[in-house]
Amino acid sequence: AASEAPVIDCSEGVALLSALGHEGHDHDEEYDPHIWMAPGNAERMLQTIAEALAVVDPSHLDPYRSNSGTAVKEIQSGIQPDGEALAALPGLLTFHDGFQYFAQAFGLELLKAIEEDEGSEASAAEIREIVSLVEEHHIPAIFTEKNGSDATARAIARETGCAVDTLDMIMSGDGDGIQPYIDAMNANLGTILEALQ
Repeated sequence: AASEAPVIDCSEGVALLSALGHEGHDHDEEYDPHIWMAPGNAERMLQTIAEALAVVDPSHLDPYRSNSGTAVKEIQSGIQPDGEALAALPGLLTFHDGFQYFAQAFGLELLKAIEEDEGSEASAAEIREIVSLVEEHHIPAIFTEKNGSDATARAIARETGCAVDTLDMIMSGDGDGIQPYIDAMNANLGTILEALQ
């Protein structure tokens, strides 16, 4: 039987980006679901969840709002990237399609993103394109997702001499509160700055 529990649409109020790899398809527009990868979106999601919970459980309205407000402030004070250093970077090449919001939030150019799942490895044309981009833009490192495949990235590294580093899609939910999100986001920024400068 279907659950009667209310559903909270965490994407409410978030400007959605089209999913990568769906350009030109005839079916309905598909959106990139990785909205939490931009801190501003995570803040909006926290506020949306708090307001929706307050409607369902109005007796706890103040704690819901207070907790979400505290988490938003922690994100704002805890993630303060060096915008000038990020702006000077050559661009991102990722082996996961979920870094669009992240790149946009931090002013990074996402040159190419390839989603590599079991049975959907990069095509020969995509590999040639990434090799060309690495060479054209003098990209010192390409990035895989920590739970993803890195076989193609390693092959490209062997061919071009670039490094392969790992980024976190922040999907594990390890730890308590908002701090693990802040730590993972800062770790991603640190990895990118160290790899691409």
